[in-house]
Amino acid sequence: MNLETSKTPPDPLPAPTEQEVVEAPKSGGVNLRRLLTAIVLVAAFAELSYTTVNMSAMPVYIQFGIKIDRSWIAICSLVFIAMEGLLKSPMGILGDRYGRKILMVVGPLVSVVTALLTPHVANGYVLVFLRILDGVGAAALWPAAFSLIGDHVPENKRAGAMSLFNLAYLVGIALGPALGGEVNFLADHYLRTTFGLSREMAFAHSKEASFYLAAVMFAVTAFVAYVMLPNSPPTAPQRTTGETGHERTGEGGFNGKKFLTMLGRMPMTLLMTLITFLGVGLVIPYFKLFTLEHFHLTERDFGLLMIGPALVVASLAIPVGRLGDKIGKARAVQIGIGICTLSFWLLILVSHKWSLLLMGSLLGIGSAIAFPAWMALITTECDSKQRGAVVGAVGTAQGIGALIGVVLSSFLDKWGAFNLLGLSIPAHGTPFLGCAVMLTVSFVLGLFTLRDNPQYAKAHVAPP
Repeated sequence: MNLETSKTPPDPLPAPTEQEVVEAPKSGGVNLRRLLTAIVLVAAFAELSYTTVNMSAMPVYIQFGIKIDRSWIAICSLVFIAMEGLLKSPMGILGDRYGRKILMVVGPLVSVVTALLTPHVANGYVLVFLRILDGVGAAALWPAAFSLIGDHVPENKRAGAMSLFNLAYLVGIALGPALGGEVNFLADHYLRTTFGLSREMAFAHSKEASFYLAAVMFAVTAFVAYVMLPNSPPTAPQRTTGETGHERTGEGGFNGKKFLTMLGRMPMTLLMTLITFLGVGLVIPYFKLFTLEHFHLTERDFGLLMIGPALVVASLAIPVGRLGDKIGKARAVQIGIGICTLSFWLLILVSHKWSLLLMGSLLGIGSAIAFPAWMALITTECDSKQRGAVVGAVGTAQGIGALIGVVLSSFLDKWGAFNLLGLSIPAHGTPFLGCAVMLTVSFVLGLFTLRDNPQYAKAHVAPP
């Protein structure tokens, strides 16, 4: 049976005409160019900060800085992802009710504090508490950012707008390890030459430096959000609902029954999200350590290798991100996930360090195609007054999937090298194999279940 993400309209309103699709939602006097610039800057600095902490600073700080058991790496990742994922839905509801801006300011400010405190902590349990606070901050930020685009950008141009967001997001992911590694490298040199620390002590203390960099970038994120984002609460066009007359934005607030009904219309979307991010969760905690050990790289080498894919993604993210507006959002998601799947299988099959460049480039391109179309598809299929709640629910599915992946990764990381059906899996490489399998499952599900909403497909007008 061929399932679809949505076989019925997201609400009982009649199908929109071409004119309605192009012109709604209304921007409410908001300068869209300024809004998109602000969101791109917020996304770039925020993701750069979170990637620096999660994938670069925290793993090496735990293993080489304070030298506590390696299992704390997975535990810290676990609690961050759990708090971020589980709180995205309630934070999305808060954004619907009180406005997006306040969440996009407060979230990064929380992480400023945690980044400044972390270098002074050598206890695993305290690190876990700080990561919980970080997860709360991230949960506040991301649903609000995505929802702002859905609030103000017309549906037929929404994938293009999401591609701008995605460009900043992917560049942040790519450059985070480079910046973190470079700052730690410079700190190591400074501590040895200026303070005369031994090589071992300087190496250990240098792992604190990237947290201070992250604190500065979190502060910049909050400042940009405070200065540039609109202060008005989310709005929706006034609609006529038959005998009940007009349904006005802001009246009635969050409708739990309607919210659950909307989620019930997109079960495969939620399932695909969970499976995809289960795979992502498998590789998040140990990605940097695995590549450092398996390819015999320094932190600096690892960061420099990531710059190449970042440049490729930066040059292609906007044009490929607009594919969803041209060929259909569902098809763009299918193509993008397929490319991401291929990238992880290549990483397993090719064991040379330069395969990181190929894998990173393909992963970035695939994400640049799939991610904007995915978020545009989700924001299109939900009621505008509950957009934050639905985006948050999808984010919660991401978090649950990543949570399961991180839990499994702590066990899979301990596996030594082995052969599987002719494939040579290196030591600590089992999480990467698991990620490739999960992405393959998600790709197959996407082929058979994702469809664009017929309402919008018929009225769709591609941008020039």
